[in-house]
Amino acid sequence: MIGDNPAARLLAILELGIQQDQNIKCRDVWRKLLNVGQGEDALLISRLGKIMELPEQTIQIIRKDLPNQGNTYKHWSAQIHKAFSEQNLNSAWQTFRHHIDTHTITYLRLTADLIQMKSSTSILAIESIQELKSKIDQLLSDVLSSELDPEVKQHIARYLQKILISIDEYRISGALPIIESVEGAFGHAFFDENYRQAMATTEIGAKIVSVLSALASAVTVALGAPQIPQAFQLLIERLK
Repeated sequence: MIGDNPAARLLAILELGIQQDQNIKCRDVWRKLLNVGQGEDALLISRLGKIMELPEQTIQIIRKDLPNQGNTYKHWSAQIHKAFSEQNLNSAWQTFRHHIDTHTITYLRLTADLIQMKSSTSILAIESIQELKSKIDQLLSDVLSSELDPEVKQHIARYLQKILISIDEYRISGALPIIESVEGAFGHAFFDENYRQAMATTEIGAKIVSVLSALASAVTVALGAPQIPQAFQLLIERLK
């Protein structure tokens, strides 16, 4: 992936896809590409839906930021639409793969390059993603075993689980959903006094602030917005 934009994310997934055995079932190839386990069909369909949104997200960026490109997306977007609409999850990968021709990859790569030139985004290394997930996993475990008020614990756990989902789907959806989930975890303090007190005055609350601030620092580098973590810190200070 050359940057955190929908065209680059779509390109990275398709480039992995065209390397797969065309005789394997589509369902099994998508499970491999999207890191979905056996029997997790609802998750598989959900992630496929998010991938299918990437072409339209890309087209919206082209229309807004690259108006001189006109309809240069027509070929790749049409081929990808055919691939998704004509594939059979229980049939061979060929039902998807044969629509993704050389021109589709070439034009989509050009689109990703052009979008990236207009932005300051970057991508997180796989090792960084795994480290972030490990920290949030541990934090969730600590929260669930803490002596926080049950309702507060439930709210915090829900936000941490949303963050974990966003991290798992980083290759599909990028860094923005992670940051939005972190914003939700902090922002809830404005509407819930017990939650605010737990975040501001308890040991586990301090750990949550520390871990989520570190997560925000790592992720906002990819978004090109390093000022966001400082804003989080100011928010927590005000809550105190």
